[in-house]
This record gives sequence, structure tokens and C-alpha cells, in this order.
Amino acid sequence: MTYSWLSVETLTGKVIAELPDLEVGSVSKQIGDATTATANYPLTERTPENWRRALLEGGAAFVLVDDEHGVAPWGAMVNRSTPDETDVVPVSLATYESYLGRRYVGDEEYDQVGAVDIIIDLLTKYVLKGSNGGIPMRIVVEGSSRGVVVDQSYQDSADKTVLSALQTLSSLEGGPEWTINWETLDSGQTYTPVFRISGTQLGSRVPDGLSPAATFEIPGPVTSVSLDRDYTDGNGANDVMATSTAAGTARPQSTHVVTPDPQRPTFEERFTPDTDVDDDDVLQSHAVARAAEIAQGTQTLALQSAVQDAPRLGVDWSEGDDIGYVVGGIDRFGHDLLPAFPGGITGTVRAVGWVLDLEGLERVTPVLEGPGD
Repeated sequence: MTYSWLSVETLTGKVIAELPDLEVGSVSKQIGDATTATANYPLTERTPENWRRALLEGGAAFVLVDDEHGVAPWGAMVNRSTPDETDVVPVSLATYESYLGRRYVGDEEYDQVGAVDIIIDLLTKYVLKGSNGGIPMRIVVEGSSRGVVVDQSYQDSADKTVLSALQTLSSLEGGPEWTINWETLDSGQTYTPVFRISGTQLGSRVPDGLSPAATFEIPGPVTSVSLDRDYTDGNGANDVMATSTAAGTARPQSTHVVTPDPQRPTFEERFTPDTDVDDDDVLQSHAVARAAEIAQGTQTLALQSAVQDAPRLGVDWSEGDDIGYVVGGIDRFGHDLLPAFPGGITGTVRAVGWVLDLEGLERVTPVLEGPGD
């Protein structure tokens, strides 16, 4: 196995126990959102005496550790365990982004403040501390940008979660990006989350004339490839409007943001980025950002490789980084190597997430959004 599991305290990050028998099918990561996983914990002769503490709902987190490099590409809180008459305990896990959805924002007023600074303030006040303590999460700002400058207010009576507040700010035109990763301290005795945020884009860009640090190729180490081109409702539209809840007789809303498309009829989308927004200019910003995101539909390229053959997750690349890809091409006889990709496709694009399969042969799949044809 390439990876091993640890249980750590959510309040301190201190290691509670090693979990050599833990069974997890797959884990995944996505910029700016939570992911979940399920696990089975067999009770065997080598189960530690403190296994109940290691599975404490809300009080323990499972951390995945790369045995060769010592990095921790993924971790999640234990949300639920269900002991029964068998010798296997099912466990439900959710990444720390989900914890932000269980903390609420109080009364706050921000006048012409960068979105990055708003987010840092919200995390400091409502996540790192609390009536029963918070989580030990370091905040790292990537780059010098403080993000789009906005006027923003919150009311305690609105019952808005920190996660909702962060995602609304991120969905603005030119909004910030953020994710939660993990770091190891005290020579591997402590593992704590790290909140990474950028006023523009997370991750490393490839300088002009240079190649990315990680490239996935098929034929080559990549064993399977799929390109999902989606223009279903919610994934493609060329006429977008952002709306909010009614204020008296007038409903706050943006204009129709129309993307000219000579090959498609009108496809409309109306969405509500935040029920608290009553400023048409803010809604316009949301609409412009959304229109740019879905005007041509969504395209997601997934490239699956054996972990042992692929660029190393958490070492060579992570979510937000530029990733190189080479799919198909022409052989020496002039034939397509992969008929579904005539002539092949190649390029560099950002990894917006990834999936790590841990059953059997360990496989990693970077999720690359919006690759060219």
C-alpha cells in the first residue's frame, strides 16, 4: 500500500491512533466545496484499546498519509459511526469544508473590503474559536491580491453559515478561491488543516515556455480517460440572470447576461446566488461570472492512472495547480490512437479536483475542467 490512515483529535490535531485495518473505497477533493467518504473499521486482534476515542463523532478525524513522502493529501471528520452485531464498524466522513457549514456568521458589516480579508475575518471569528472551542486551522494567503472589493453585511438573524458566506463570495465575478489541505507537525505527531485562499486563483501556473510539473498521458501511464461534455439544465446556458428574494414589490435582479451563440437557440438560466443580496450591481457580478462559466456548457476531463506510475498527489501537484495532458494522437501509419479524440488533444489546464481510489490497485484521477478540443 502507498497510503496509511491515522486518527487525530479535531481540537488539537494530535494523533490518537494508527488505523492499519481501516477500509476506505475512495476519497476526493474539490476546490471550495466539501466531499464525503464512507469507511469500514474492522475490530481485530490489533485494534487499539482507545478505538472508541479514535472513532469519536465530531471529536476525531481520519487523515490519509503518503507513506513515502509523509504528506497528507486528505483528511475528514468522523460524522457518524454505527457499531452493530458484527466485528466491522461503518463510519461516515466529511472533509473540513463541511464543518464550515455547521458554524454561523453573526452581525458583521464590511465597507469596501477585499473578499480575502472578509473571509479571513469570518474564519477567525467563527471557525477558529467558538463557545466550545474551534479547530486548529492555519490560514495561508497565496499571492498578493486581496480579491474583489465589496460592500457586504451579515445579520445573525439570517442564520447564514460560514460555508455559505464563503461560497457566495467565491461566486462573484473575479471572486477568490479557497480549499482546505493538511500539514504535519511535531515529526508526524500532529496533523492539522490548512486553509489556502487566493484573491485570484489557487495553485501554481506554468510559466510561458516551460512544461508543467505533472503531465498525464494516454497511451502511457493513464489507464482510462473520459471527457464529459454537458449542456444539461444547470450546466449550460447562453442567457443568464441572477435574482434575489423580493423586496417590497420589486425583486432585486441582474440584467440578462447574453452570450452570442450562432449554433444554439436561447437557453436561459435564472439562479439565486444569495437570498440576502439586495444590490443589483452585486447580482450583476454573479450573473457575469456564471455566464462565463456555463456559456459553452461544462467540460470535465478525467484521466485515471495507477498511483505508482502517476505524478504524486500532494507532492508534484494538488488541486488548483496546472496539469499537463496528452490524450491520443496519430500513430506512424496516420491512424488515430484514440478514435474518440480525433487527432488527439493536448494542453495545460488547472486541476479543479481529484479522486483517489484506494481499493485494490490504488488509482488517482485528476479532474481537469474546461480542456480544449
